[in-house]
Amino acid sequence: MNPIHRTLRLIAAGTAAAAFAGIPSIALAGPPLAGGISDGGTLPIARTETVYTNRDPGLAEALKLREGIDIEADLDEAGHPIRWRVLTDGSLRFAFMQAAEIEYVKKPEVKFEDLTGDGVPELLIYRKAANIASGTGLSVYDGADGFRLLFDVTDPAFTMADLARRYELEGVAGGGVKLTDPASGLSGVIPGAQGEGAAVDPVTAYEFAPGKIVAVQRVSGESGDGREAIGWMRTAYTYRYGAFVPAHATLSDAGGKPVAQKDLLESEGPATLDDDI
Repeated sequence: MNPIHRTLRLIAAGTAAAAFAGIPSIALAGPPLAGGISDGGTLPIARTETVYTNRDPGLAEALKLREGIDIEADLDEAGHPIRWRVLTDGSLRFAFMQAAEIEYVKKPEVKFEDLTGDGVPELLIYRKAANIASGTGLSVYDGADGFRLLFDVTDPAFTMADLARRYELEGVAGGGVKLTDPASGLSGVIPGAQGEGAAVDPVTAYEFAPGKIVAVQRVSGESGDGREAIGWMRTAYTYRYGAFVPAHATLSDAGGKPVAQKDLLESEGPATLDDDI
């Protein structure tokens, strides 16, 4: 696989880990997460709360479930979520967690939408940081294939310092900000923008089209009223080889006019199930 594309897929995977109960391990899932332990040892779980329940008969029929879906949050003593567990028909299906550097909202946002075009809705789970500026992570699970992980962006685990190390931003003569992403090769100048304090923010929004997910990041700069958008980055992921993979990156000015684009699939050969995500 193209090293740049492999890097992008690793970035997209973030720090989430998924464990599948009673389901064979799959190449697109993260490292197995046993029920109460992590790489650091036993999790400091103080209590568990059910934070989402869906008993819609139509949804259960579409997903071939008898009852429905529940999501439980394992909380620490302060009530902050450590891990979320997804149950179908009362049995654990899988669990996922993220790095502890960011404080998360206990209750994730859950949606069901057919993103692959097979007529069966996917399970979309948004994990929101308590501080909205820290971004929103999204995981997408295949409703037609045992909730196999199809897409995972965990930007709430990224701090602004992490993003500052990835992206290069500098002012240019005559006005404007040049942004370069060494990981993807995307590079362009946002005209008319001021370079002072310019930064790329975490993903805060997602856009959907058949077979496509677009992650949206604000490029922000300092102003008298705080920070404001001086541009936008959009990374489009397309459904290929059984997963959503980075396909196209676009840098736009504050009004949405593209100033640079990069095809992320141009030099990649066919993917296999042995490829890391």
